[in-house]
Amino acid sequence: MKKLVLFLFVCLFITGCGGESQSTKINIDNSYYQVATPYLAAVGSYSIREYNKEEVDKMLMMLSSEYFKINNSLYQEGQYLTTEELKNLIIQYNTTDEFVVDDVKINPSYITAIYEQNYLATNNVLKGISLAIVVDNVQQYGQNQYKEIDDNIVLDYALAKARELNEYMRTKEELKNINIVIGIYLEDDFKGSFKYVGATTNNNLDFDYVNYNYQLLDSNYTMNNDSNTYNTILAIKNSLNDHNVYINSYGLYKNKELIEVNIIINKSHFKRSEILDIFNGVANNLNTFDGVSVKVCLKSNNIIKGFMDKESSATKIETYILEE
Repeated sequence: MKKLVLFLFVCLFITGCGGESQSTKINIDNSYYQVATPYLAAVGSYSIREYNKEEVDKMLMMLSSEYFKINNSLYQEGQYLTTEELKNLIIQYNTTDEFVVDDVKINPSYITAIYEQNYLATNNVLKGISLAIVVDNVQQYGQNQYKEIDDNIVLDYALAKARELNEYMRTKEELKNINIVIGIYLEDDFKGSFKYVGATTNNNLDFDYVNYNYQLLDSNYTMNNDSNTYNTILAIKNSLNDHNVYINSYGLYKNKELIEVNIIINKSHFKRSEILDIFNGVANNLNTFDGVSVKVCLKSNNIIKGFMDKESSATKIETYILEE
């Protein structure tokens, strides 16, 4: 499956004795949405809690590609829900019955944010809108106490509000017959994911379950459900034993199929020769990830020192080393 992002843009800056150097890569082809021009920033943004906006944006784009094809659609940030509208809608949608937790009454606020994307035809005429309703099943009560609510309760609530949101969008004259896609995104302790998606050109909105989820690639889940990936990650770790690095890896699965791999390699200091050897050790173990998007990032004290990139449809691994 293709990784659907606006574009891949790696722009890394280093300031050294000789001034500033820059390394940039931009890929825009049939694997990526092109941005409508002139570029327009979103007219609205509002949330009641912090959430991973970048992840919501990326995954909503991935879902939207099923309804707005990449080769004949342009991407545009949301132009139909203002900040004031988003605030009013979220406040309204979070009005629900209170319930008792540990003898304390709480008024849950399940909906964290509503996020909008627009998709245009190549002549810049609006084709449709995608919306994400971001929900959180962890609710605060008391001073610093939290209660995890059953996912099904939160998701059922969000599905009902999604239908109300669709009806609200239809009150806008220019959106009465436009295709509207709405996804329900559930936050969790690791990385959230979309659980339901529905699309309609009228007031009737039905949803399908979508099984996107992130997993740590050295976890019991991966060991039991995707042994090839689990063994590959172990092989990469073993190949780097001599470098005393800390490795974090996670992957995105769709219906238990791995579609994206991210590997972060950390160390306090890297020598150039060490980076080359690490890249070689990693590259020798990437054959397992055929048809999978792979990103490998080397970081020293939170500063990126190197980067490897392999798109899902590619066989070549792009490698970057940053030098002062």
